[in-house]
Amino acid sequence: MVITILMTLVAACLSAAAQAANVSVISGNQVDVGGMLIRLWGIQPPEAEAMCRRGDMGDVCAVTSRRVLERLIGKEELRCLVMASQPGEPVVAKCAVYGKDLGQLMVLSGWATDHSPESSGHYAFEEEVARGERVGMWKYR
Repeated sequence: MVITILMTLVAACLSAAAQAANVSVISGNQVDVGGMLIRLWGIQPPEAEAMCRRGDMGDVCAVTSRRVLERLIGKEELRCLVMASQPGEPVVAKCAVYGKDLGQLMVLSGWATDHSPESSGHYAFEEEVARGERVGMWKYR
């Protein structure tokens, strides 16, 4: 009961903070909202050292993943539902812009994967679609 109430209060504060503060994208699954670090629930961006390369042209996949998340958020209002919170750790949340789930958009764009240990396959279909269409990082594999 206390945990549910606390999570509701954290979610309410997080939503207000996202409206009032500047959002900085840290990686393909992490943002900073007014000093609060938030990790997007259920997704995993490419590893830091993974390269997305075709011939002589290429870039670090993680950098592109971060840029895609930046574009998806833009200057829009970020709404988050807290899924987990532990002291000293980033808040884990499902976040949306214009009512669209950022985790789902990142996986569908091919710049993140379903993190099944956390999501129990919530984004597995989207990952399958992105792989099949060879979009995002999948066009380099």
